[in-house]
Amino acid sequence: MEKRLLQKTTAWERCNHWILALSFIVLFLTGLGFLYQSLNWINTVFGGNHLAKEIHRWGGLVFAISLILTMGNYFAEAVSFTEEDKKWLSSLGGYFSRTEEPPPQGRLNAGQKLFYLVVVLIFGLAISLSGFMLWFFNTSRGLILFAHFLHNLSYIVFAFAVPLHIYLSTAANPGTLRVMTRGTVSAAWAKKHHGKWARDMGVD
Repeated sequence: MEKRLLQKTTAWERCNHWILALSFIVLFLTGLGFLYQSLNWINTVFGGNHLAKEIHRWGGLVFAISLILTMGNYFAEAVSFTEEDKKWLSSLGGYFSRTEEPPPQGRLNAGQKLFYLVVVLIFGLAISLSGFMLWFFNTSRGLILFAHFLHNLSYIVFAFAVPLHIYLSTAANPGTLRVMTRGTVSAAWAKKHHGKWARDMGVD
């Protein structure tokens, strides 16, 4: 079983994932430079404040398009919560217990579904929409204040959620990173982390 590899992501899913991730990194760094005066030096890496502002705007457009495209890959599955998903959430996936075994999960576990729907989709759309409001509709003071609030709130959510996502997909769960590098996982890994999906793929 250990030698068998299962295809978990397509080349398109991986490509779009990295476009989303890399555009986020650029936006996060330039955003830090704009948000904190003491970190304004970061934007010198991007050619100064004026060029960094343009990069931030167009990088936001890339991020927004990539975000919308993820819906074709994950949305239908993410909104399909099962009884196993509810039990997974009630036990927090077994992350805080050495004895409790979470129920077998599908291709996406309940935590991944929730992360995608809330953090990636809701706050991703919020930060994109507020960014476009600041870009194109910056004549109304009330609208600008609201857009800044929504943009900064979403920024804070991403600042906490993304490092956690990186940790859970690397150090916390060895073998997970290859899902977004090679697209395949071992049958043993699939059986351990996504037992229901593994069974559907013919893993005993």
